Amino acid sequence: MLLLYNILSSIALLLYLPWILFKKGPEDRRTFIRERLGLSEYSKTDIWVHAVSVGEIIASLPFLKMLKKEFPQKNITVSTTTYTGQKIARESFPEADRIMYIPVDTALCVKRVVNVLKPEIFVVIETELWPMLFQSLKENGSRLVTLNGRISNNSFKGYKRIKPLLKWLLPNIDFFYMQDEEYADRIIKLGAAQDRVGVMGSFKFDINMKESGDLPWLKNIKGDILLAASTHKGEEGIMLDAYNIIKQELPGLKLIIAPRHPERFNEVEDIIKDRDLEYVRRSNIEQYAAEEHDIILMDTIGELSMAFSSISITFIGGSLVPVGGHNILEPAYWSKPIIFGPHMDNFPIHAEFLKKDAARQIKGPEDMAKSVIELLGDRTKSDSMGQNAKEIVEKNRGAVKRAVELIRSFIGTA
Repeated sequence: MLLLYNILSSIALLLYLPWILFKKGPEDRRTFIRERLGLSEYSKTDIWVHAVSVGEIIASLPFLKMLKKEFPQKNITVSTTTYTGQKIARESFPEADRIMYIPVDTALCVKRVVNVLKPEIFVVIETELWPMLFQSLKENGSRLVTLNGRISNNSFKGYKRIKPLLKWLLPNIDFFYMQDEEYADRIIKLGAAQDRVGVMGSFKFDINMKESGDLPWLKNIKGDILLAASTHKGEEGIMLDAYNIIKQELPGLKLIIAPRHPERFNEVEDIIKDRDLEYVRRSNIEQYAAEEHDIILMDTIGELSMAFSSISITFIGGSLVPVGGHNILEPAYWSKPIIFGPHMDNFPIHAEFLKKDAARQIKGPEDMAKSVIELLGDRTKSDSMGQNAKEIVEKNRGAVKRAVELIRSFIGTA
């Protein structure tokens, strides 16, 4: 099985290689290429934590910081797959001994990296499965742990199609610490041993977020602000339709659109331009005051999480299109009212938010406009909704401490 996988992954690497070598992007291309191909210079590490991208890095930051505090003598390496994840990791966790790109999952790329790093323990955030990497780590005597594990409904359906591979792969992982009982049940059904599965809660409840004081351009905006956070293709048009309706009742309302993927910044700008709307890109705000424009296109990386403390109401992107939604806990942390669409499969806790009147679910622009107008017109109602959201966050804290204790059980004290 492993031989077949390695053959297929090596073929995929050959097809992927031109993209690695010639893709233009903001990252340091030489470092990206060398690390993805496992050709960089490496040194021994104690704990290797992998978080694929921005969302996983942000969610795991409290865990990473507590891990370094509890094990100050341990060398910690953090890997990501994306440039945006890499950027946030470097800015937010400078305590790391190394931050790198994870090698492509073929024997050719993985084995040299693992043979040098030789971590005591490898931690994967959420649920990623890398057969060659996991096998190489086990051959080197490393322990493997999944933290903050989750398996969405779509992923569960996909994994069931490769159950023969999973029956061989899952025993390589020493423990699966899942976010809730449903995710734990899914990993057991896929073949994980029941005594190697536990429920820890979610890192995202243990967030300690920065206020927007570091964003003076935002603090200077007067009046109400609607934030469309982590939007996907197809959602910006709906947001702008809703905004046009809302402006008839609330002419002073500002709209901030923060696309999920940086490569869509220009595309979203064109969508706004095509509607002949007044806007400014966040990167140009030094030249043009934010308060003079109705719409702000947030074309920066790392500022979104700091923006929630200053906005009036948040729409959760990825929920009006079948993506599964994004983090509803960040605005909840700041007691902000939340609106999302029908596609929130990535965050099952959204059902509790609806039950506790801590969020509104909408279907389209008319629904959204109606909810925003109602909530911004009734401060008692919006404040109550925000407080309900905050209470859900507070009730579910503690996952970080449980995760660190699990690591301690595997590697002992510092």
